[in-house]
Amino acid sequence: MWKAIRPLNTGDIPALDRAPPRETRTATFAMGCFWGPDALFGALPGVVRTRVGYAGGNESFPTYRNLGGHTETVQLDYDPGVTDYIELLNTFMSHHDTSYTTSVQYRSMIFYHNREQEALALKAKDEDPSVNTVIRRYSHFYIAEDYHQKYHLSTHGSLYRAFRSIYPGMKDFVDSTGVARVNGYVSGYGNITSEDDLKTLGLSETGIRRVYEIWKRASPTCSR
Repeated sequence: MWKAIRPLNTGDIPALDRAPPRETRTATFAMGCFWGPDALFGALPGVVRTRVGYAGGNESFPTYRNLGGHTETVQLDYDPGVTDYIELLNTFMSHHDTSYTTSVQYRSMIFYHNREQEALALKAKDEDPSVNTVIRRYSHFYIAEDYHQKYHLSTHGSLYRAFRSIYPGMKDFVDSTGVARVNGYVSGYGNITSEDDLKTLGLSETGIRRVYEIWKRASPTCSR
């Protein structure tokens, strides 16, 4: 007898996505291959959405095969009522090799959006003489190809398809807080105290158990 396949989602938009914060702010970082940072920041409380792309070069509309001097970059929107730029900056500084200078594609960069971010970034760099992070005023961010978005989630095919069935449009998929969280959790990031912490993500009981088991086994590695 065939065993029925239980769906991994509830079929509804995740509760976490139904009441977005009224105000968000943006932070833009480059810290090696952008897949890891996308997952790292996506799992943080207060981060509303993440996206990966290219910034810092001169080429218009770069692609992964033609970067034109751009660097792999993660951009995130966050709720200032839950987290702040200092916390995000500390996460940036502590999760990759800030002394790396070998490749433009993977260099360490901070793109500041205002004077406060600039001052905080410069202060953080000045406190450690080994930091080679490039600090530059934000000008433009080119979103990367679809197959780079939420990459770690895409390696778990059934979970990825479960969320794409809720969000068939790529922009809505990328902008989902629930998707960002699960992309982080399947990479081993975040703090899950029990399966109850996953009930706002649009997952069925089967999906919740799947994510929780993956998270417990995962070994997070951000970049270099």
